[in-house]
Order: sequence, then C-alpha cells, then structure tokens
Amino acid sequence: MQNNSSYHYTKIRENIWQIAEDKGVYCTLIKGKSMAVLMDTGFGCRNLRTFVEENISTPYMVINSHGHPDHIGGNHWFDMVYASKEEWEIIRHFEEQVEKPYQLKEIQVGEQIFLGDMCIDVVRLSGHTKGSIGLLVQEEKLLIAGDALNEGLWLFNYGSLSMKELYETLQRAIHMDFSTYLCGHSDQEYPKEKILAHIHNMEHLKVDESTKQNTIGFETYCSSYRDSHGSSDIVFTSDKISGRVI
Repeated sequence: MQNNSSYHYTKIRENIWQIAEDKGVYCTLIKGKSMAVLMDTGFGCRNLRTFVEENISTPYMVINSHGHPDHIGGNHWFDMVYASKEEWEIIRHFEEQVEKPYQLKEIQVGEQIFLGDMCIDVVRLSGHTKGSIGLLVQEEKLLIAGDALNEGLWLFNYGSLSMKELYETLQRAIHMDFSTYLCGHSDQEYPKEKILAHIHNMEHLKVDESTKQNTIGFETYCSSYRDSHGSSDIVFTSDKISGRVI
C-alpha cells in the first residue's frame, strides 16, 4: 500500500506495519491502543514523522535497533529517539558531523513497553553491532529484529562483534518466546527456525579464496548455506573469526 506521503507499507498484522524506505530498508510501526512504537527511521530522505502522525492517534516512541546510517538517517525528523547506551557511540560515529536537533535517550535491555493492548520486551541482539536490540511483541509472538537477523548477516564495519559473540546471540535468540520475526531489509515474516540456518552456517563456515568479495569497500568473505530451515549468507571480515564458534 502507499499513502499520500509516498511511503509504501505492508501490514504484517492489522496494527504492525513494515514501512518501505529507500534501497530495501524497512522501518516498523507498532500501533497500540494507548501508545505506538516506531522501530528505526531509515535514510531519512522523506518526512517519516508526517507519515507516522498521519497514521496513529496516540503518543509514540522512536527506537533505533542499531546505529547504521540506513536505520538512523531519519532521526532528525523527531524530537527524541531511544537506543541502547552501548550503541550511542556507533550512532554518533555514523551521523554527519553536525549538530542533531533530536535528543538521544537510553533504553535498556529487559525494559517493557506497554502499548495498552500489547506489551513489548526489549531484548539484546548484539553481533551486527555491539548494542543491537530487538523488540519482542508478546501478544503476537513476533520479534522485530532490525539487522540482527537479516537473511544476510553482516559482521564487519565499525562496532560489529566477533563471530563467536554473534553465535552466542543466535543461540540465545532461538530460546526466546516468539514464533516469527521481521528484519530490517525485508517485509517478509520469517519463522523462528530460520535462525538455525544461520547457526549451522557458522558451524560449517566457508573461509577460502572462493568466498572472498568486496562489500561496500570492505574485503569480506561470504559463507553461504542452505538446509531445511532456510538459507543463510554471512558476510564478514577475517578479523571476526579469530575465535571460531566450534
């Protein structure tokens, strides 16, 4: 669907929308009875605030899943944005070196956000960046995962952690109480079991000349894997695998 502010969106649930930004980037709007949450702000090329406020009638919070430019670029449209304190340095690293008009506020892993008819748990999803977080919508058994669980997991660039640390995060995630998840570069809803494909990829990681590639200016490896749980691509630099997962 498309609204008059030129934003396309997909209804994942009646009150959970995956909003398409430019270049395959998605933000998520969770509309509760008394409160709403916007997860991520995209590149910020258009006025996301206008879109949000045209489509809700309640107060709302804006939360960054992590600090990469395609997820924080629209922060400037808002007065206040929440993120994990561990991620503030990364947000500031990637922001343009100018004064930003919004206030950055801390949100903590373990916090709960009550929307009136829904409750959201803030969960740790570190790996893609050190302070990556997700939002677990209890009533929907749905995890909003940002880039932490993309079909292609990127483990390079400023602020990313090691393969071992990402592996430990995925092992924790598979035991969280949800059934499906959304990620930051798709409007598709994935079954939780797809995470097992990423885990198995790490356990059989391909690191050789045939998997070398250039990814946005970084010399990376891409380990591809597929099993009954789905497909997985993990893109990483050689420094991320000093402590192999097994």
